[in-house]
Amino acid sequence: MLIDDRSGSISQADLMDLLRVARTWLETPAGQMLLEAQQGVIEEALQRCFGQHLVQYGLAPSLLDGDQQVLRNSWHFDLIAEPPTMPLQEDQWPFAPQSLDVVLLHHGLDFCLSPRTLLREASQAVRAGGHIIILGFNPWSSWGLNHFAGRSWLSEAGFVSPTRLADWLEVLGFAVEKRINGCYRPPLATQKWLDRMVFLERFGERHNLPMGGFYCLIARRQMYGVTPRKQPARAFPALNLPPLTVGTRRTQKRKSE
Repeated sequence: MLIDDRSGSISQADLMDLLRVARTWLETPAGQMLLEAQQGVIEEALQRCFGQHLVQYGLAPSLLDGDQQVLRNSWHFDLIAEPPTMPLQEDQWPFAPQSLDVVLLHHGLDFCLSPRTLLREASQAVRAGGHIIILGFNPWSSWGLNHFAGRSWLSEAGFVSPTRLADWLEVLGFAVEKRINGCYRPPLATQKWLDRMVFLERFGERHNLPMGGFYCLIARRQMYGVTPRKQPARAFPALNLPPLTVGTRRTQKRKSE
């Protein structure tokens, strides 16, 4: 499958700076609105999953609190590797093939050098019958307007289309079980204006409209000819974390039709 990557690029150093800016933004009213909505979505998504081992890669280090640790072992990796995270180079995941039960990419594809490379590495680590949960910014939303208009740090985030992502997952042997949408209010600066727009949230959630600021795709790795069943406990493979190197990313801004 050919994917157009001719838009701008970003160095790894700039990407890490962008990630820090985005994490600071998470402390704003709009950022807190995003995290609160996503924590509820992830809690629902994890109810579909079973097994022992979960790996989170992405934006918010403290996204999974104690109430959401439904799997016995969990790890959080990202580029910056500030506590409580560990470093991980997106094109060299240090896991044996099909050794993980769940991989959670929390805006991982929005903050990476190559979304296709990261998705390929993450998918290879998921066992047959296991799940990959992907949260991303929706380009077809009020949040996407900030992206395409070049406003704030949102202009540099990936914004991979959920339709395109579903195609990538199908090629990698995954079936999308469910899509959940959230954050129908635009990322306004003040809590006062966010409160005034709460009617948009209620209407969008009631009808699960596809114009939310973020989407969550829940996909399962296919088990051809085999009925999924709970796996016995197994030893987690030893990690061999490679050093981070400079690279480039192509941003996934969708072309105009």
